Order: sequence, then structure tokens, then C-alpha cells
Amino acid sequence: MDKENKKLDIDIRYANINVSKFSQFDLKDEFDKESKPLVNFNSNFQFKVFPDKEMITCIVSVNVSIIETGESFCELNVENEFEIKPLAKIVKIEAEDKHNVPTEILRTIVSLSVSTVRGILYEKSKGSIIQGEVYPLINPMSLFEKKN
Repeated sequence: MDKENKKLDIDIRYANINVSKFSQFDLKDEFDKESKPLVNFNSNFQFKVFPDKEMITCIVSVNVSIIETGESFCELNVENEFEIKPLAKIVKIEAEDKHNVPTEILRTIVSLSVSTVRGILYEKSKGSIIQGEVYPLINPMSLFEKKN
């Protein structure tokens, strides 16, 4: 952030958490259920900015597949909606559908979103073969290296 933004008091809070998709698939192949790690987590992050509502949404999509067979086991999409005030002083609108959000804000949003997705995935996978697998820690900075 530039010096002007560092002086701002920024209020970030969850406005809503929405599980927009959860699918669990029947596995066709046999595999070694005792091998560790059992699964691969493939994650994707998208952001939507709503200046009129002072909100940013971080959509986290996770596809969980069995490492040994490559089969998909489940998919999860979670929309993490954050109210951020004062958004207009933090986010610069470059075009109708293009916004410049400071990396520090995105990093905070991703960290909170990943923690939320980890809990949701843990709860949704109870009683399944991936029950003991935990969504890994993600370094939010690695998502924004290209931006810098």
C-alpha cells in the first residue's frame, strides 16, 4: 500500500459464507487407502469486487483427487464475501470490470478464505475415505508473485 493507505483504519469482516457447490463422486478404481498422502488438493482462487456494496468476494474452488488413480473424489466451491470499509479509498477502479486491490488486502482475504474452506472441507468429508486428510496450508504470497 502507499503511505496514504497505511494511515487508514480498515475494517474487514465476513459478510457471508456460501457453499455454492459440493459434489462427492463414487470411486470406480481400487487403490491403497493406507498410502499417505492419499489425495491431491487442486485449488483455484477468483475475486469479485462490488464497489457499491463495499464488498470483495473470494471464490475458492477445490478439486480433491486420489493420487494413486487420479480420480476426482470431490469438488467444493465456497464464496467468501467480505465487507471492507472504506473500500473506495483502498481499491482503485481501472475499468468497469477491472479493479486494483492492494496485495495486502488480497492476502488477508485469501488467508481467511483458506481457513474457512479447510473447516468446511473437513466437516463435509467426515465419514468418507478422505476424513483424515486436511486441506493444506497455502502461502497467500505465492498467489500474488506474478502481480508484483
